[in-house]
Amino acid sequence: MKRLSGVLIVFLLLLLVSCTSVTSWVRSSFEGVPSWVYEPQSSRNQLAFVGEGAATSLVRSEILAYESVLKQISAYIGDDVFDRYMVELSTEKTISDYQLKITQEFVKQEGETILVFYLAVADKGRLATARSEAQVRVQEREQEITNLLNKATQAFRDNKDLVALNYYIEIAEIAHSMPAESGLARYNQAIKRVEDIVKALSLSVATGDPTIPTTTITLRRGKRAISPRVAEAPIIVYSPARDGLGVIYQDFQRFVTNQNGQFIYTTNNPTIVTRGDLEIAIDLEESLKTLEEIDYPTYVALIENLKEKEITYSYNRLPVTQKEEILIALSEFSLKGELLSSNYAAGEIIRELARDGIGGRIVHVGPIDEEENYIDALRVLYPDKSYAIIGEVGISDTKVLKSRVTVTVSGELSLVNLKTKRLLGSTGSVKANAVEATLEEAISEAFSKVGTVGGFLLYRYLYN
Repeated sequence: MKRLSGVLIVFLLLLLVSCTSVTSWVRSSFEGVPSWVYEPQSSRNQLAFVGEGAATSLVRSEILAYESVLKQISAYIGDDVFDRYMVELSTEKTISDYQLKITQEFVKQEGETILVFYLAVADKGRLATARSEAQVRVQEREQEITNLLNKATQAFRDNKDLVALNYYIEIAEIAHSMPAESGLARYNQAIKRVEDIVKALSLSVATGDPTIPTTTITLRRGKRAISPRVAEAPIIVYSPARDGLGVIYQDFQRFVTNQNGQFIYTTNNPTIVTRGDLEIAIDLEESLKTLEEIDYPTYVALIENLKEKEITYSYNRLPVTQKEEILIALSEFSLKGELLSSNYAAGEIIRELARDGIGGRIVHVGPIDEEENYIDALRVLYPDKSYAIIGEVGISDTKVLKSRVTVTVSGELSLVNLKTKRLLGSTGSVKANAVEATLEEAISEAFSKVGTVGGFLLYRYLYN
């Protein structure tokens, strides 16, 4: 009887020990997968991980299975190892640092879905070492975050909100690289501070002088006049300008607010158009690039918020000529040095000036040797006029290439004050080439290009 009782006890113990194995065996048999999928086997010095991937293509399923293995290792170690080992694992099916190998594989298709299972076995001691190192790294990152928090807090107290914002973005980047259990809360806190800082920002612009244009721009933390002004903040101002061919493009200048949260705008581009709108924006493009990579939805929301805060400043520059028309006295010469009756260059300058509401009149004086006499002749002929664009342009070269003709025109143009006989500005030597089907077309185009380029170079001297 005693012997029977002993056998029964041993049987019950074996039944209890093998209960899990039997359950796993039954489940794996029912689902048509190997038993190691639910009960992976490894030696006492190893740890096993089972990766699973499911997709409509085999390649995608394999990638997901590799990712599954790496996620489990990351969770065990406490550090994200995906970027470090994905290539090695997916190409070699090993991770040498952990003496990890994929020892078993199983593929199964269920309808259109392909299931892939990998059994990966790694050295327990290597993983334990990595776990300890990861814990040290987490502690170091926590200390780094604490230091950055202190800097951000001080910057905010000093009304340097966007300096503080950059510190919070650094914190978010560090927290994003940490394990979720320690990094997620830190990340969310940092992002909340970034969002709050951006939300509170408010730009304003003073009346200034739109005829230059110049004005004072202020950035505040809040919309009230008594709200704190934000110092050391990057601001970008866009303005419409013309290039050398007269095409309008969007120019920009960058500024940083002073300790009073302000800066004075004056343009450093003499070719901004006469009338237009300055677009003033908080310049956080570089600061937010990190978030664009790690948290795109948050990045988009912040960019949209910043766009809503943009303001404009309308201006209407007054040229030195005021409302008086400018005399355009240009002489065009042939390749042989003969004075032509054409006005191609002058006509182009007239059109360019008209785009900015500046009047111009083409006049002819004839060839005069000395520039001084040229100005004197205009003063005599047009005593009521104050400004003139004078110069000589001529054909310097022509070539016939198959069915095309190339013409080169060069010369120099100057803007002068007829009242004071003062030279306000000069283009220096300018040159333009044109390739057309006929000689006349090439001559017309080359002279016109010189007029466009010359007008562009003189444009800056029309404004103070």
